[in-house]
Amino acid sequence: MRRWGIRKKVLVVTLVPTLITTLMLGLFFSLSWVKNIEQLLQDRGDSLSRQLAAGSEYGMFTANRSLLSSLSNALLEEQDVRSITFYDASRQRLLHTGPGYREPIDSSALTQSNALRHQRRNSTLFITPVFLQDLMIENMLELEPIPGNPRSSDPIGWVAVEMSHIRTEKETYKALLISLLLVLAGVAASLLIAVRLSRAFTHPIFELNEAVARLKEGKLDTRVYTEAGPEFEQLESGLNAMAAELSKAQAEMQQNIDQATEDLRETLETIEIQNIELDLARKEALEASRIKSEFLANMSHEIRTPLNGIIGFTELLLKGPMPKQQRDHLNTIRKSSEILLTIINDILDFSKIEAGKLILDRVPFQLRDIVEEVMVMLAPAAHGKNLDLVPLVYADVPDNLMGDPLRVKQVITNLVNNAIKFTQTGEVVLRASLEDEDPENHRVTLRLSISDSGVGLSRAQQQSLFNAFNQADASTARQYGGTGLGLAISKRLVEEMGGNIGLESELGKGSTFWFTLSTDLSATVGTAPPRDALGGERLIYLEHQKTSGLAVEHLLRDWGLEVDRAGSPTELREKIAEAQQKQAGYALAMVGITRHLLHSSQYCSLIRDLELERDCRTLLLTPTLETQDDPLSKLASGHLTKPVCRDTLYDELLLLIHGIENTKAKPAAKSGPVLLEHDTTPRVLAVDDNEANLKLVLTLLRDQNIEAEGAASGFEALSKARQGRFDLVFMDLQMPGMDGVETTERLRSLDSEGKRLPIIALTAHALADEQARLVAQGFDGYIAKPISSRQLMETIREYTGFQGQYLPDHQNVAEVRDTRRGIRPSTRKKQQDCVSVEESIQLAAGKTDLAEELFSMLLEQLQGDRQRIRELWQQQQLDELLECVHKLHGAARYCGVPELRAMAEQLETGLKRQSPELESLTEQMLAAMERLEIWSDQTDWQSQFRAFDTETTAHPET
Repeated sequence: MRRWGIRKKVLVVTLVPTLITTLMLGLFFSLSWVKNIEQLLQDRGDSLSRQLAAGSEYGMFTANRSLLSSLSNALLEEQDVRSITFYDASRQRLLHTGPGYREPIDSSALTQSNALRHQRRNSTLFITPVFLQDLMIENMLELEPIPGNPRSSDPIGWVAVEMSHIRTEKETYKALLISLLLVLAGVAASLLIAVRLSRAFTHPIFELNEAVARLKEGKLDTRVYTEAGPEFEQLESGLNAMAAELSKAQAEMQQNIDQATEDLRETLETIEIQNIELDLARKEALEASRIKSEFLANMSHEIRTPLNGIIGFTELLLKGPMPKQQRDHLNTIRKSSEILLTIINDILDFSKIEAGKLILDRVPFQLRDIVEEVMVMLAPAAHGKNLDLVPLVYADVPDNLMGDPLRVKQVITNLVNNAIKFTQTGEVVLRASLEDEDPENHRVTLRLSISDSGVGLSRAQQQSLFNAFNQADASTARQYGGTGLGLAISKRLVEEMGGNIGLESELGKGSTFWFTLSTDLSATVGTAPPRDALGGERLIYLEHQKTSGLAVEHLLRDWGLEVDRAGSPTELREKIAEAQQKQAGYALAMVGITRHLLHSSQYCSLIRDLELERDCRTLLLTPTLETQDDPLSKLASGHLTKPVCRDTLYDELLLLIHGIENTKAKPAAKSGPVLLEHDTTPRVLAVDDNEANLKLVLTLLRDQNIEAEGAASGFEALSKARQGRFDLVFMDLQMPGMDGVETTERLRSLDSEGKRLPIIALTAHALADEQARLVAQGFDGYIAKPISSRQLMETIREYTGFQGQYLPDHQNVAEVRDTRRGIRPSTRKKQQDCVSVEESIQLAAGKTDLAEELFSMLLEQLQGDRQRIRELWQQQQLDELLECVHKLHGAARYCGVPELRAMAEQLETGLKRQSPELESLTEQMLAAMERLEIWSDQTDWQSQFRAFDTETTAHPET
């Protein structure tokens, strides 16, 4: 309540007691009223039944049904009386008047000598016995007693009066309604009083705030008089005094300004002379402007020459081997250069169109390629405004067309760029559909429309929109820039190509620009290569942007994939788990997100679970990223930016689902190594307590002819660092005795002034929060195991400048991926494979003998580690258990033991996070170790390694 305003506090203090009191009173009176109504019904029933019993005494004694019937009919006229029944002394019904009973009367109820009351669902039955009065007997005729007549103490019969609840229920509802209305009226009155009271408190404060705001705007004549009482008088007088002082200061400043103005007037004669000179200069400037215009027209041709050179040499570079990031950069340079060339050509195009000298090319082209190029080129601008940019080219649109692709691209670029420019939120969608087809003449008419959710256009703006230079000043969207020349050129270009252009727009609801393209079909442009390698594969797709999801889903279904959609991360996780339980898991999970979800912990957890827990490959679809350091793209196996291109998406799916890298579009590798120049070879120190890990790192370094030394502990590393100079250190984190952090701290004390020894952390497992802590602990970088030779060489090149003696071409041609895990198909079942010989050889950089040795070393330490893990868990020595599991995890990272590696990673994570499922994880870890030992005892694994080596030698191209 401390942060509540005065108005809220007044409302609470006023309303809460009033509401509580009103509700309590309303509840009390409602219950009392209802109870009185029920009691009144019971009293009337008792009274009527007693009266009827007294009145029917004679009729019951004489069994005069006519008399009883008249009594009952008279009583039925009373309100709430539903029926009347008479019973004789033998408990047999003598007479019944009114509707029949829904429930029969138990004969045991007629044995009582007192009046009874039976409550029913919609009525109450009042039963009263009828006694024969002594006075009546004495006045009767002197008759002999009749045998069998009842005694005066026994009832001669019973009267049952049934009282209906209908009117009582109506009165009850009426009472409740009146109480409710009274409560609501009381609440409304309390609320009105509270609001008026709060306004009396807050209105003076608001007036003072408005006065301060007007003073801030410079309205110094503002004065405030709230008349709210003595509490505000002192504040009002202070505020008015301050306004008076400010007004006085402004007046003095105005006098100074007037004096300065007078001084400036004295210079007018000089300015007039200068104006004459400026007029002469203006005429010269106009002449110069005309000359410059001619020069610009002449030089626009010359400017295109270097731009074409930039585009040409960029294309040559794109044909060579390079990492994906550099290839993306070159593609951006090429596409940006083309846009710049298009802008420069607009000047000449407009002049050519006006002069009627525009000549259109007629060459084969593919419409889908043009659409994708435009979308990829304009995606950064759209994604920078959080817009969804979607191309929808329907399946019936042919791709082999004849025409001028540059002009078609120019029109599409202009319309899409305008849509992005005038749209602040929502989406921009390009749709291409087949409007008309003439199979005999091989001619089609296409309709391309660009829809946006932007500001829209009024009818007056639409009329002059395609006129050159007219809408620049008349349009209300002038703030977005542009002269309108592009739309005028687009209109003339479409008309020159035999089509029409138009728009449909409503102010405030977006616009749809469309144009038709009439063109012939080309017989020389080949159709797209068959994409049937993914047919029948099951894929699950989660997409936050509805239109993007629709476009991608249609594309996937055209390729023969079965696509299941998920509406949320939870649903995605549940469907994948359910499919794996049925041994029919998905081949891939695609996750499309928006910019604001790039750093979402929920999606980081989702992708981490899918990749590590479910062993399901994930393909992340994100907007164009400004940087590559977002955590999601590092966790996922694949990452593409929106809008996705057909070839890129297909190749990525082929790689993630089947592990096949499509190299058809890539240049062939040259024969022999590529020699790289460097004068000096760095000295590298590798520190790791695991013998297998240390041997692999040293092998990879020495294969590159790098002078490398190993150290099995922190003390040995310090000793070697003191004995000689090293250019780079690879440091394992967890080691017995002196760990990697302490060793790094001591190595830092050996740094000379102005020279820092680069130290790179090596670990088999690191959580996200640990990576940031490594930098604070003195490490210069971080590499997660398993380590590839490319990772090592890139790190060495970054910190030492050494390029290595040679690097195979395919390392540069292939896309640079996250080396922390290899790309492999998704697990379609719940349990992972125990051993993969192929993966072991891959992790050993393709060296079969090294992979066999590493696997043998793992088996040697497995039995001892299993016993030690069991003992440490039983003794609850979790720190020692974490160290043992970490070492085993590090060894498993370099061997093809997917199940053991996964279990070790889960147990290590659980130990670090103190998971409540440690017992289950430990048992699973021990079971995985036991299965691996059984597999090694029952399998001739040495022959499998050597057979793989023989197969690779016989087929080197694989």
